[in-house]
Amino acid sequence: MFARYRGEAGVTRGFSRSGTGRNETCEDASMAKPSAERVPGIDIARGLAVLGMFTAHVGVTSTDLTTFEGWLGFSHGRSSILFATVAGVSLGLATGRREPPSGKDLATARMAILARATALLVLVAFLDLLGTRVALILGFYAAYFVLALPFLRLRPSELAPIAVMIGVLGPPIAYYGPELLARLGLRLPRDGSGAFTDFLLTGHYPAIAWMAFVLAGLAVGRSDLRSTRLRLGLVGGGFGVAFLCALVSAGMTAAAGGREAIEANLRQATTEWAGPGALGLGDPWPTPQYLWLDGPHDDTMLEVFGSGGFALGVIGLCLYAGRIGARVLAPLAAVGAMALTVYSAQIVAIWAVTAGGFDLLDPPTNGPLGWMVLITLVAATLWRALLGQGPLERAMAAWVRWVTGRAAAPTEPVLRP
Repeated sequence: MFARYRGEAGVTRGFSRSGTGRNETCEDASMAKPSAERVPGIDIARGLAVLGMFTAHVGVTSTDLTTFEGWLGFSHGRSSILFATVAGVSLGLATGRREPPSGKDLATARMAILARATALLVLVAFLDLLGTRVALILGFYAAYFVLALPFLRLRPSELAPIAVMIGVLGPPIAYYGPELLARLGLRLPRDGSGAFTDFLLTGHYPAIAWMAFVLAGLAVGRSDLRSTRLRLGLVGGGFGVAFLCALVSAGMTAAAGGREAIEANLRQATTEWAGPGALGLGDPWPTPQYLWLDGPHDDTMLEVFGSGGFALGVIGLCLYAGRIGARVLAPLAAVGAMALTVYSAQIVAIWAVTAGGFDLLDPPTNGPLGWMVLITLVAATLWRALLGQGPLERAMAAWVRWVTGRAAAPTEPVLRP
């Protein structure tokens, strides 16, 4: 539970789940889609999330909003949440859009999603072998896709309340659940034997809370993305909720003595800090004041709704881009259209540069970040213009076609502004 603290390179360090970790990543259900049939605004949003991932991994950031590094600090936590939300949108677009699938179409869609989840597990196994210290999320995304299967038939009016319910009930379970298991003398997962528990409850991105983002995105994907009312609602409602959550968190955290005081309580009242068997059910429990925090990867209700609202607001803004915006922001859309390839290449680059003697996860300046962003934008734009799909997206599409036996994998329809 509390081991999910993100250090400077996304390494598990200590007791708290807060921090500015380097653990953003990307993947969603649409990465096998032909570029000619994509929704421009969603690609732009995904591209922004990729650049946010770069910043979280190799950028020099701070919490001082009066500096450039402080604004870069917004990438922490929010990038991975934007990925998860866009993944939900893409699930909706790839499985019928406004009309949920049924019958044979539903069976085929589920098979395609399972195929993608399997491929992600294979890919993340390879990337993990590189040992880059980046906390990979691809395996968690595979789990999210599987958990989303029962919800594919639901409409936005049904999905939204479920997402809200998960956002309210999931964080306390993610907070107290692992501590309860530890105090009962049960072993928390440390390897693949406990993969289900890790994906659902004890891991870096617990599905018990993160499925709120996926289902919220799925609700958006089941809506009319050309609707002005929807876009206004996403922008105004999303950013409005994010601002409100930030105000509430700041006030309640200050009343509790600040983050430092709350984290001091965790050091005294958690099994992880005290040691196995040191605390029982009758001993003092971690303070519920932790649930008022809203920092990166705190996995609290205020972070779920605050950062989730921020992600929806970003998606709403990107949907306004339309055809004109898609042309102007073509490099960014290109990155979003081949995000799986870009993400994997980034991990390989971090591994190669670090092996050469320069720790790309702890650079002295934002120079390496600037070069990574520039090279990625140029390379993705040229590849998409000359060759279309990215190599991993093409391989994913071929795998899905082979598994489903269909002529083509489900695709995102083009939306005309």
